[in-house]
Amino acid sequence: MASPPAPRFAQSSLVRLALLGLAACSPAPKADRHAAAAPAPPDRAADAVKPAPTQGPSFEREARGEKLRLVFHADPLPNLVYQLDCMAGRHPCSRAAYEALWQNDLGWDDEDRRALEAFREIRESWNGRIELRRPAPVAPLPLPHADRTVAARLAIAGLVARTPDEHVRFLGLVTTPADAQRAQALVDHFRPRFDRYWEREGRAHCEASAEKLADLFQREGLTSHVEALVGFYQADLPDGAPLHFHLMARPAHRSVDAARQIGGHAVIEMPAGETPEARAPVVVHEMLHHLHAAATDERLAALSRAFVETNDPLAPASYAVLDEALATALGTAKAMQRLDPPGLSRKLEAPMGLYAEPTIDRVAKAALPFLEARLAEGKGLHDPGFAPGFLAAVRKAFPEGLPPLAHARPLVAVVAPGLWPAFHALDGAAMASSLGGATASDAMRAPETPNLFASRPHWGGAFFVTHAEVADLARFEEPIGAAAVAAITAEARRARAFVYSTQKSPGVYRFVFVADDLPSMNDLVRALAAQPAPFEGALEVVARHPAAH
Repeated sequence: MASPPAPRFAQSSLVRLALLGLAACSPAPKADRHAAAAPAPPDRAADAVKPAPTQGPSFEREARGEKLRLVFHADPLPNLVYQLDCMAGRHPCSRAAYEALWQNDLGWDDEDRRALEAFREIRESWNGRIELRRPAPVAPLPLPHADRTVAARLAIAGLVARTPDEHVRFLGLVTTPADAQRAQALVDHFRPRFDRYWEREGRAHCEASAEKLADLFQREGLTSHVEALVGFYQADLPDGAPLHFHLMARPAHRSVDAARQIGGHAVIEMPAGETPEARAPVVVHEMLHHLHAAATDERLAALSRAFVETNDPLAPASYAVLDEALATALGTAKAMQRLDPPGLSRKLEAPMGLYAEPTIDRVAKAALPFLEARLAEGKGLHDPGFAPGFLAAVRKAFPEGLPPLAHARPLVAVVAPGLWPAFHALDGAAMASSLGGATASDAMRAPETPNLFASRPHWGGAFFVTHAEVADLARFEEPIGAAAVAAITAEARRARAFVYSTQKSPGVYRFVFVADDLPSMNDLVRALAAQPAPFEGALEVVARHPAAH
């Protein structure tokens, strides 16, 4: 899976990234992107002569089951807002494809760049989580609640709005009315050119896809397949609950296509030329994310405790990929089994055939027999014995242990000023925010910062520090370990750039990156990402030098 660069966050004293379950999902990787052609000049005269039409009523088609109602939407305003959020780096998506569309076909220029930057700044100025006031059940690892963030609610506002006025009204429920108006004014800047693209090709493709997907789910029994899994997940959904699928027109492009689930809303990119039959497994995959998150918090917290209580070194990292691996095995694979059995056989044999990220692909394939047996026995995700059985499948997929990068999710990080891009590089490579959640602070010397680790003892950890700040690691002896702090201090006297790995408790690794410049720090992140097996100690990337620090 290829994810876009992480959004650029302000270097505040505490940056909270709560993006659980927002990974871009793709059944298989695509080849590298085409080189972008020279941008065409913007057709501003045409924009002035022909104002953008006001978007009309929703185009939707339904597939109904006994318990669920699947609604497929094909609407222009959500498509445009999605493209802008995508190009602004707000979520995993086919960023290269949409950038190529605007640069090559729709006349991208400096005015557009400034408008997009202003749009991003408005989005990022609002953050936080929406939580219940009652005491939450004890959960040592993050729960999959992607829709409980302000960022998610802003995205949903763009998905459900059909007109500019609706978008302003829905945004205003989260932001100030003034910011809602400003955001829509920036969207309007792009609407004339987008609307011409929509009428030329986007509308027909999306509306035909909605028609065919609804018919396909009804005809091939895919709706009943998902309904049968409601019990497996013990999803707390009322009968007749609607699940919304917002179809996004995506130009043909040699890059990874994306999909993601936000509460009861799924975003499904529909690449030009790809059939609904090829996208149906992705739709099922996304629905299962919703079923997983729809269990009660008490059940989900108990599941996370069941993993931790195995005391298995694979447990934290395995729990982090659980949601995605289940959706891949029971969603992508089982849907393909109905629609294209020979195609499924080929994807099971191919590396990253089911999922374009090696850990999730291998775990999903290894877990499939265990999951099929559990379904046959009438046992679900929250019944006794699930965690040990799933961990056995992970061990089968990775007999030598999971790679170090897998232990960087979920992730607590402390970042020295100026080194935030290195944190974003690690977060993106590990998919920490998307799969397990990430929390980062740049207040290394603040008295409350060690509490980030004390309150999350089962999360992976990372420190991004220069040589001048190595001495400050003494404040973190509890999460790193006194012996590791001493070893890092000694290594810093001899090495220009290194990453030190230490296992604080079974499966809980802390990574300390030490370098004085951002390029060297990024080299360290790449070096860690390339390691195939877990290790403890120093991994040096830049040649040692004798100068003391």
